[in-house]
Amino acid sequence: MFRMPPQIDPAEEKRRVQADVRNNFIMFSVICAAIRLAPYCIGKAMSNQA
Repeated sequence: MFRMPPQIDPAEEKRRVQADVRNNFIMFSVICAAIRLAPYCIGKAMSNQA
């Protein structure tokens, strides 16, 4: 028997999409910051060993 998918409330869908976009932007920013800081942190660690 064919079953109809549940109807999605447009307002709820919009909130969910906005939350997903916000989370993706935050994760992207964190990853970019980690990539930018990694050479600095590695340089400090290497200079402390020598």
